[in-house]
Amino acid sequence: MKYIYSLKNKDENVIRDGMEEDISGNIGKKAQNLKELYDSGFNVPAFSVVTDRYFKEIILKEIRNHFQEKGRGITDWSSIFSKESGEASSFKEEEVTETIRSIVREHKVTEEFLVELERTVDKDKYYAVRSSSIEEDSEAFSFAGQFETFLYVRMEEMEEKIKEVWLSSFSPHIMKYRKEGNINNEINVPSVIIQEMVNSEKAGVAFSVNPVNGNQEEMVISGVFGLGTGIVDGDEDGDLYVYNKATGRTDKEIRVKNIRRVLDFENRCLREEVIDTEKEVLSEGELKELAENIINIEKYYRSPQDMEWAFEKGKLYILQSRPVTTLNKGSEKYKKEEGNIIIWDNSNIVESYPEITLPLTFSFIKSAYSSVYRQFSQVVGIPEKVMEGYQPVYENMLGLLKGRVYYNLLNWYKLLLLFPNAESNSKFMEQMMGVKKGLSKEKLRENITEAEKSMTFLEKIWNKIHKLKSGLSLFMNMFLIEGKAGKFYSLINENLYNEKYDLKKMDMTELRNYYRYLENKFLKKWDIPVINDFLVMVWFGISKRMVSEYIKENPDEVHNILIAQEGEDMVSVEPSKYMGKLSGLLKNNTGLQEEVAELIGSGSMGDIGEITSNMEFNSIFNEYMEKFGDRTVHELKLESPTLKENPLFLLKMIYSVSRSRGEKEHTRRNIVNEQEKIFNDMKIGSIKKYMLKKSLFYAKKFVKLRENLRYERTKVFGMVRSIMKEIALHMKERNLINNERDIFYLTVNEIFGLIDGVTVDVNLKELIVLRKRQYEKYENVPVLPDRFLTRGFLGEDFYYEDLTVSGYGEGKNDFSGNELRGTGCSKGIVRGKVRIVLNPMKTQVEEGDIVVTKSTDPSWVMVFPLISGLIVEKGSLLSHSAIISREMNIPAIVGVTGATKYLKTGDYVQFDGSTGVIKKIND
Repeated sequence: MKYIYSLKNKDENVIRDGMEEDISGNIGKKAQNLKELYDSGFNVPAFSVVTDRYFKEIILKEIRNHFQEKGRGITDWSSIFSKESGEASSFKEEEVTETIRSIVREHKVTEEFLVELERTVDKDKYYAVRSSSIEEDSEAFSFAGQFETFLYVRMEEMEEKIKEVWLSSFSPHIMKYRKEGNINNEINVPSVIIQEMVNSEKAGVAFSVNPVNGNQEEMVISGVFGLGTGIVDGDEDGDLYVYNKATGRTDKEIRVKNIRRVLDFENRCLREEVIDTEKEVLSEGELKELAENIINIEKYYRSPQDMEWAFEKGKLYILQSRPVTTLNKGSEKYKKEEGNIIIWDNSNIVESYPEITLPLTFSFIKSAYSSVYRQFSQVVGIPEKVMEGYQPVYENMLGLLKGRVYYNLLNWYKLLLLFPNAESNSKFMEQMMGVKKGLSKEKLRENITEAEKSMTFLEKIWNKIHKLKSGLSLFMNMFLIEGKAGKFYSLINENLYNEKYDLKKMDMTELRNYYRYLENKFLKKWDIPVINDFLVMVWFGISKRMVSEYIKENPDEVHNILIAQEGEDMVSVEPSKYMGKLSGLLKNNTGLQEEVAELIGSGSMGDIGEITSNMEFNSIFNEYMEKFGDRTVHELKLESPTLKENPLFLLKMIYSVSRSRGEKEHTRRNIVNEQEKIFNDMKIGSIKKYMLKKSLFYAKKFVKLRENLRYERTKVFGMVRSIMKEIALHMKERNLINNERDIFYLTVNEIFGLIDGVTVDVNLKELIVLRKRQYEKYENVPVLPDRFLTRGFLGEDFYYEDLTVSGYGEGKNDFSGNELRGTGCSKGIVRGKVRIVLNPMKTQVEEGDIVVTKSTDPSWVMVFPLISGLIVEKGSLLSHSAIISREMNIPAIVGVTGATKYLKTGDYVQFDGSTGVIKKIND
């Protein structure tokens, strides 16, 4: 066969076709590994490979001829990125790429190719279709997981899916990766593996060495019943086997298996079956057979291997084997590191600080978190001696790793241990923070022991008494918190908007003093928001638990409805009301519409006070800017430009809303009626119903207060941003920095240290150049996992253990059967077109879009009136995305791992905001 290398299992007695010479250059590393395993006698599922030969000989020639006729030569990747002179200069890189994609998509494959495909694929079987690229596993660059993969593919769909894998080589994110990495090799596409799907009774992963301690004599095996996706996705804890190669001794940790995943061929999806069993996954014979295979595969490759395996009808299949690359990053040093174990988790902190966060912001928030939580502990009555011992905890609530902010998760648990009912409250904290996998009770007990080890017996008794006092203090705040919040609002307004503080008239020392004054005023009073956060955490958790206990059918959906309050008196929803007024004025005034459209087209606004000739529009617009001008996308990052700096974004949103056709179906829901119906249909006693209503009352009360207090936080951050910008102007004037925005690459102590004469590195320009270079590197390296473990020193290239998938597999959500899952947080079934939006200031959102993003913040409320649904990678039921979508009746799902990777702008999906299920559909 010319274009397809076909390989069948020996047991099937099918002749293997294809090229017998070395074909590694044609089938890619992944397929080459499978071929080597098969040739060495290991049992792999039957597979074939569409080599890159057809693309090179037929399609690439067609592409080159097309561009040759247009006067542009396409030779390698660099020729796509480069700008040529003459007629060809009119071709933009994006246009060239899209033209190539169109040629591939519309190409009619030859009869010869179709004949080969029909000989290869059985029309009655299901296949997995995935990439196998030479680039994908190269030493210099990793394209792992970036090309397309499809499951449940039948013969009639095979041609289309092969093309989709080829097309993924020209996708925007891969082209960007090539360009920035200067990967200018010859134009190619992945080869395509077509492999029969295995419906396993038991499956899992294995390391031929212990990946945690690097012990070469131990192998680690993890297994579950059904398919191994539960382990690979990190959703299921399988049985754990640590097998000693020399002695055959096995240490086992047999766990409760809650679900079994199996292939549902009829519906082309994964089906989950509840099993709740402690039965051991592997028998002694299966464990021995698997261990022998692992040892032999390691011997064959002469290096530690990471494998995926499965048993179907008693037969062992090796699904994949690849090198354990993490052991190459200083594993010998890592094995010796026993101290400073830290678990990092970005949970809902990524909602406030997504992507890269610059040094000025991190230095400010690190200090703020330390002061605020120490103050909180003091207010609720934690003994001073305990707080002294906790100082390292207060000072290290957050970490900055490769330019991104993470929670130091163990320290959050340690802090929680200061308060009553720590173990139960830890579950509520995980729910609030969006922590996908909590700390075990054993680990919590270890932390309790550590927290109390410096105390005498009497001090431990006193500590328990103080815990009860702190519990009583938190209880009393349930009734006092609103009054305290009112005083907190007054404190902020009096000190932020006092006429005697004119930043533009202050010198550097006065600006520094004003910053310290605000820090002293606010951070020592910031216990109110933190106490309220604690109350939100507890009462939201209690109400959710009660709903789950009383309502057996769809309790999560019911709780989402009961917790909603239609944005009443919630400041986070106010911007949408302003948007409604302003867009209404535009909709009813054609002349005003034209005037605003002209302003948007010009790209500038001039005097904000008189942006249009319509005085009413100007007045409402200026009122909005006065109240919410400090809001912006990523508003808690000091480096983020605000609406006051970029008011054109707001004007564009108002104009877009004014052009919308009308009220969406989901906005016409009557939440109050739905809630009343739920209570009327509830088959529980009056006392239980009363208790449930009370728990919901407190949960809603503190959720609303939490959103309003967040707004006050935005105002404080806005003032800090303004102070730093004024200091930057002084520094530029004195030639200390080249540009005002350079200040964001310095820390607070470095800036004020220069005023006080205590800064070690006084050549700030050189320091800024170094940091800019470092942060540019952070922008272009793979992002660290959502959760990982480190040991020892954390230098530039530190070793970490990926805890999101326990170091196994390539991801959590593989779009099996064109389906993704998350946490449903706002009711409604929506069908429509996807738009990937990472930053609404940079991506135009259109009416009816289903917006898919990594995270949102309060500024996104300007976009919400346009969208029909929201899908968010990060977040919990108490994240901003969840709260505001519930209040605005927008169907939404949060916590959808990999949503921006598996979905693309232009895809059509249907999703259910109650169940959290997203399905890709045809237009």
